[in-house]
Amino acid sequence: MLTGCCLLAMVTASVTTAAPPEKDTRERLERQEAIRNHLEQSYLIGPAAAESFGYTVDWQFPVPSKEVSMVTSHDDRIFVVTVTNDLICLQADNGRRIWSVSVADKLEIVHSITFMPENELVLVLTNSMLVTLDSNTGMTKAAVLGKAHQELQWIANTPGVLSGDHLIYGARNGQLVWQTWKIGFAWKAYQAAGSLRLPPVMSGNIICTTSSDGVVSAFDTDTATQMWNARLLDSIVAKAATSEHAIYVAGIDQHLRAFDIRTGRTLWRVLTESALVDPPTLIGDHVYQQIPGLGLACFDALPVNKLDGDRKWICPDNNGTVVARHGDTLVTWDPSSRVLATVSATQGTPIHSKQYPNIEEIAATSMQDGKLLAVGDDGRLICLDPMR
Repeated sequence: MLTGCCLLAMVTASVTTAAPPEKDTRERLERQEAIRNHLEQSYLIGPAAAESFGYTVDWQFPVPSKEVSMVTSHDDRIFVVTVTNDLICLQADNGRRIWSVSVADKLEIVHSITFMPENELVLVLTNSMLVTLDSNTGMTKAAVLGKAHQELQWIANTPGVLSGDHLIYGARNGQLVWQTWKIGFAWKAYQAAGSLRLPPVMSGNIICTTSSDGVVSAFDTDTATQMWNARLLDSIVAKAATSEHAIYVAGIDQHLRAFDIRTGRTLWRVLTESALVDPPTLIGDHVYQQIPGLGLACFDALPVNKLDGDRKWICPDNNGTVVARHGDTLVTWDPSSRVLATVSATQGTPIHSKQYPNIEEIAATSMQDGKLLAVGDDGRLICLDPMR
């Protein structure tokens, strides 16, 4: 039988050993905050930051050399090229490394990686070589009648664009070259300009080039013949955009132009306030162009009977280039200030922005509702998935 003194002692002990509810709550919140802070610091873009842009963290991959020169996505694969020209193949849905292999000498420049799942091949275009790899293992694999290492007759100076049996690229001396990847030689080369540095762009069986001397040209990919060309008032330093109807070109002469892709006829052109150095982005029925000193502008891609173009809105608070659209939200990236931002696609009003000094590049797997890929200066590659 317990005496009154014993009961009092037990109650007193329980009172003195039990922590106040307020202290438990405070400690729990502090632990949760510490976990959140740890997650935000562990990822290049933390979960909370990603959510503020309308994305979730899918996965993160640490590149062994910590220095990335190129990231490109094709179907269910993501390819990473390091500064030492190691090629890393990742599974797009989980970031798992499938294989890694050295593809070129350190002095070479890797211009493009082309994944051909139907042939189980990866084409690697460098300055002087076209290398064919087995897409399952990364080992060199000879094409149908050729060799795994194909020496180029013309030095490559742009990424390659795949068109059937040909990888078409721009050469240093201005030729547009049709390299027959199956048998390892150049089928045809057309002198398109004095020099080609910007990536060719293709729509259907038409490939277009833009040059630093201001020449825009279109070619039939099946016959390797020129369809038309046009010379602008000044040079071009930004990649063009294409649709099945038009090619959109931003020029140093301050004009944004739309040409009929089959005839070269000017569909519309807009004289802006500054030289245009950023590429236009075509998503759906609209073209987005960063105009220095003015902001991000949205134009109707194919306005009816409006030779001066049809500007829908302008966002003076945004200095980036559109990299993707998710729902009604545009995602932009400003590489000079390293600012990631979102803008309303219909109104042009800013939604959210944040500076990321440690991010070097942001790209999307698809312009419409694609995943975002961000590369950090410490070699981290993070994949963000749009929130559904």
